[in-house]
Amino acid sequence: MQLDNRERSMLARVGFFLCRDGMVPEAEIIFAGLAKSAPEKDGPVVGLMLCEIIKGECEKAVAMANERLDKGSRLSGPLNLYKLVALGMAGRLAEANDVRANMEKDGLGQDVATADLLLGELSQKAFRKA
Repeated sequence: MQLDNRERSMLARVGFFLCRDGMVPEAEIIFAGLAKSAPEKDGPVVGLMLCEIIKGECEKAVAMANERLDKGSRLSGPLNLYKLVALGMAGRLAEANDVRANMEKDGLGQDVATADLLLGELSQKAFRKA
């Protein structure tokens, strides 16, 4: 069965809502299905990265981001943001800051502002752990 863009978008939203509600295995099924049905699209990979981050599999999320970014993804902003979060959650804040600097260098303005907010949150969490 072929999905149109509206149906794909609706399913992706359901996947993100499932993540929000802690239903990660169900979200993974949706994102994996979307990825399998259109492997050239990066949106489902962003959803799968979120699932990995929630499960604590941050290194896997970083690898997923790197694979897509190396191919020249059109979703470089969201992929970099999720990569930044995964690195920060893995305790690799220096590398997360490098991602933010590269985003700025690449002209991802709006996403840089979001990166700054995320880095602030991640830094506070790291400080509380110490």
